Amino acid sequence: MATKEELRAGAEFGFIDDGVEAQERYQPMLLTNQGGDTVLDHLYDELQTTQGFTFAVAFVTEGGLIDIKSTLNDLANRGIRGRLITSNYLDFNQPKVFKELLKLPNVDVRIINENGFHTKAYSFNHGDYTSVIIGSANLTQTALKKNFEWNLRVTSTDQGDITKQIQERLDDLWDQSVPLTEKWIADYSEHYQERKPEFRIDRSFVDNSAEITPNKMQEPALEALADLRQRGARKGLVVSATGTGKTYLAAFDVKQFNPDRMLFVVHREQILKKSIESFKKILGGSDSDYGLLSGTQKNYDAKYLFATVNMVSRPDIMEKLGSDRFDYILIDEAHRVGHNQDSDRETMYQRFMNYFKPEFMLGMTATPERTDGVNVYEYFDYNVAYEISLLDALDSELLAPFHYIGVTDFEKDGEIIDDTTELRRLVSDERVNYLLEKTNYYGYSGPKLHGLIFVSRIDEGETLVKALATRGFAARFISGKNSVEERERAVADLEDGTLSYIVTVDVFNEGVDIPKVNQIVMMRPTVSSIIFLQQLGRGLRKIDGKEYVTIIDFIGNYSNNYMIPMAFDKSRSSNKERIRKNIISPAVTGVSTINFEQVARQQILRAVGDAKLDSAARFKDAYNTLKQKIGNKIPMLVDFVRMGSVAIEDVVDKYKNLLAYQLKFETLDAVPNFDSQKVKLLSYLSKEIAVSKRILEIDILGWLIEFGQISDTEIKLRFDDAQYFYDVETLDSVERILNMSYFMKGTAEKYGDLPLIDRTNGVWQLTDEFKKVLSDNTFKMYVSDAITAGRLNLLQNFDPSVRFQIGQKYLRTDVIKMLDWDKEQTGQNVGGYMKRPDDKFLPAFITLDKTDNYVNLVAYEDGFINRDTMVWFSKNQRTLKSPTEKLISESNEFGFIQMFVKKSGVVAADGKDFYYLGSAKVLSAEQETKRDAKDKETTLIKFEIRLEHPVNQSLYRALTE
Repeated sequence: MATKEELRAGAEFGFIDDGVEAQERYQPMLLTNQGGDTVLDHLYDELQTTQGFTFAVAFVTEGGLIDIKSTLNDLANRGIRGRLITSNYLDFNQPKVFKELLKLPNVDVRIINENGFHTKAYSFNHGDYTSVIIGSANLTQTALKKNFEWNLRVTSTDQGDITKQIQERLDDLWDQSVPLTEKWIADYSEHYQERKPEFRIDRSFVDNSAEITPNKMQEPALEALADLRQRGARKGLVVSATGTGKTYLAAFDVKQFNPDRMLFVVHREQILKKSIESFKKILGGSDSDYGLLSGTQKNYDAKYLFATVNMVSRPDIMEKLGSDRFDYILIDEAHRVGHNQDSDRETMYQRFMNYFKPEFMLGMTATPERTDGVNVYEYFDYNVAYEISLLDALDSELLAPFHYIGVTDFEKDGEIIDDTTELRRLVSDERVNYLLEKTNYYGYSGPKLHGLIFVSRIDEGETLVKALATRGFAARFISGKNSVEERERAVADLEDGTLSYIVTVDVFNEGVDIPKVNQIVMMRPTVSSIIFLQQLGRGLRKIDGKEYVTIIDFIGNYSNNYMIPMAFDKSRSSNKERIRKNIISPAVTGVSTINFEQVARQQILRAVGDAKLDSAARFKDAYNTLKQKIGNKIPMLVDFVRMGSVAIEDVVDKYKNLLAYQLKFETLDAVPNFDSQKVKLLSYLSKEIAVSKRILEIDILGWLIEFGQISDTEIKLRFDDAQYFYDVETLDSVERILNMSYFMKGTAEKYGDLPLIDRTNGVWQLTDEFKKVLSDNTFKMYVSDAITAGRLNLLQNFDPSVRFQIGQKYLRTDVIKMLDWDKEQTGQNVGGYMKRPDDKFLPAFITLDKTDNYVNLVAYEDGFINRDTMVWFSKNQRTLKSPTEKLISESNEFGFIQMFVKKSGVVAADGKDFYYLGSAKVLSAEQETKRDAKDKETTLIKFEIRLEHPVNQSLYRALTE
C-alpha cells in the first residue's frame, strides 16, 4: 500500500473508526510514559530512521540531552543533521546545558528570546512522510522517561496541511531565533548569576523531612532481622548496596532490638563520627549515650560505643570492656573481617569477634563476594538476613540515576584496544586525546567535574595521570601501594574540587564513599559482572546538586564484553537472545539509561556470539560461589533461585537435573545414590516443574504432597484466590502432565514413566507408586526443592494471571503444553506453525534471521512492516486450498493465531525460545511461487498479519535492528 493510502487509513483509524485496518506507524498515538513505552523510546525509534529533525523545546537539561547523545553521535557518523530551538524562558536552562548543546557536531542550535515560549515539539523527516510529537514533554530526563506526560504523535505527507503548518511555524521560530554562540552563553551566564534563579534539578530523591522512617527496602530487611533472631540466630549479615541507607538500617535495627549496650565497629574513625550523627537521628537520647573509642577518644562507658577495629581488638581494651559488655555488636564494612594485619594468623576482626559474646552480632556490607578467597558469610554463620542489591536499589529509586554509554575504544590502523595491547598504545597521545574527546562530549552533571577513571595496570594509571596533567586536568593515581591516609586525602581532594580525576586500578571497587562523583570512566576490560557493578556503584550515592552520574565505558576487543549487559539482567540468564536484546535495547528502571554507540554495540554482539556461556568453568564457579555463600552445604535449586549467579533454566538445560550438576563438583559419597527410576523422575521434576512456565502443575503437586488429596472445586477456589489463569480445559491438561499420559513414549521413558497423580471423579491424589518413591525422605527433599524453586522462579519472572505474558520467552514445548494440547508434539512436527486438532489455536513460531543451515528449503522473508504488522510465509508446498493454510487465511479475528518470534541469526543461533507477541489476525493472503535451495519451484502463501497489540518499542528495536 502506498504511503498516502497508509496515512489515510491511519488518520481514519485515529479520528473516525478504530475498526479500520491501519499500520501502527501511521496512526495517531498518545505517548504518556505509561504501559511500558516511554517518550524516549519513541524518540529513539524516530531518530533511527530520520533523514533530518527539528526540536523546539522550552526547557533542556543535561540529563535529557545525555539520553540522546549516543544516538546523535551515530547520526553524525551517518551524515544526518538536525535543528534544535530552545529558550531562556524563566531562566530554567542553566548556562552549562547551552555549553553541552554546542558540543553536538550535527545539531544546529538557536535561542528564541520570547517570553512565554513553552513549546514542546519534535519533528522528524522520513522522506515520504513526516512524523511529529507535540505535547507536554520537554527535553529533560524525567519528562522523557518518568513523568506522566501527554504527547500526541501524528504523521503526514509533505502535502498534508498539518505538516505544512508545523513546518512553517518551526521555520518561523528558527528565523526569529539567534544562533547559540560562546558569546551568547557568556552574556547569559553573567545575567543568570545576577538573577540567581533556583538551581532547577530533579530533587525527588532528596529527603528533607524532619522524621526519618525506614524506606521501602529497609522495612522488609528489619522484618527479616527480627525473624532471624526469633529463630535463635546469634549472628546475621545484611548485604546492602552503597547508597541504600545501610547505616540508617543498622540504627533502625538497634532501635527494634533495644540493647542495654551496643558496640559499632568499623575500620576508620572518620566513618565513626558520621555514623554517630546518623544513629542520633534514629535513636535519640542524650549526647552522653554516645561514645567514641579510637586513637583520639576513649569513652568506655557510653551506652552506644562506636569503635575502630584496631582499638577494640587490642587485648588490653577487650579486657577492660569485658566479654559480656555488649548485647548487640554491629560490624560495618563486614567484608573486611578476613583482612590480616601484617602476618598475624588471627585478624583484628577475628580477635574481637571471638572474644565478645553479644546476644546478637550484625554484619553490614555492600560487597560480600570476594576475589581474595575470604568467605565473609562464614563469619556470620551463613545467616544472610536480607540483600538489597544495586539493581534492586535502582528499581526502588534509592540511588542517583545513571546514564551508561558504551563507546568504542581508540582505534589505530584498523586495530582497537584489546586484552594484550602494549602500554605505549594504552596511554598514547592519540588515545588520551580520544578519551578526553569522549568524556567532554558526554560530560557530567553539575558545575564541576568529580571523576573516577578505572584502568587495568599500575603503569598505565601512572602514565595517564601525567598525560592528563599536561592537558590541564588535575589527577592523582591511587593503587594498593597507597596508604589509607593517602587514599582518604585523594578522596577529599576530589570532593572539594582540587582534583578532577582519581585514576585507580580497582582500589575503589568497595568501601569508599565519594558522593560527589559525577563521572566514571572505565578504561579496562570487564572481567566480572560483580566488579563492574561495584565500580558503577561508586557514583550512585545521592547528593543534592547531582542530577545523575555519567558512566563512560571504553569498549575494546575484550573477550568478556558480554558481561556488561548480563550485569543488568536480574534473571542471570545466559540465553544469548535475551543478552542480545539487552545490548540493542536495554531496559533499566527509572530515568537511568543504557546506550551503546553503534560500533561498540557491534563489538559486544560479536563477543556474545563468541562467548561460551554454557562452559563448565562458568557453572563450576557459580556452584562453588553459591556453596560458599550458604555455608559449604550442597546447593539445591532453590538456593540458585535465591542467591545463585546462574539461572536454573541454564542448569536444567546443561545437566538435565540438579543431581547431575551436583555430581560434577562433589564426591560420590557427598550426594545421594538414587536408582535410575528416581534419577529419571528428577529430570521430569526439573524440566516440567522447576522451570515450568505454568504455575498450576507446581502448586497442585505441592498441595497433594502437603494434604494428600484435593478436589477440582478446591483447586479452582485456590486458583481464583491466587488470580491464576485457567480455563475449562486447564485441569485436564495439568492432569495429563502429572500422570505422564501427555508425553510421547520416548519422553515418558526418559522421565521414568511413573504417574505422579490419579484423578478420579474430580478428586486428585498421589499414586501409590509415587508415594512409595516419596517414602525416601532424601528424594522427597529433592521433590520439594523442585516445587519450591519452580514456584519462586516463575513468580519472579512471569505473571501467572495470564496464559502467556507478552514480551516473555517460551519454548515450543512450553507453548504446546500451555495451549492444552492432548499430546506432546515434536519440534519437527510443529515447525513454523501447527494447528491444534480441534482448530482452537494455531501457534506460529517465526525466526526473523535465517542461518545458512536453516531447516526449510526456502529462505522465507518473514519480518516486520512496523510494530503491529508483519509479513509471514507459510511452509513450502502449500496453497490457499491447503487445509491449515485455508484456515489461517480466513482468520480475520484475534484468538486463533498466537505469534511467537525470535531474532536468531549468528549471535543467537543457539536460542531455542521465542518472544510472545500476542494474538494476530490475517489482513491478506497471497499465493506465491518461489525457488527452493535445489532451484525447484515451490508454492507458498504470503500472509500479511496484524498483531492485536503493537510490539513494545524496546523489544521491537531488538528484533528489527
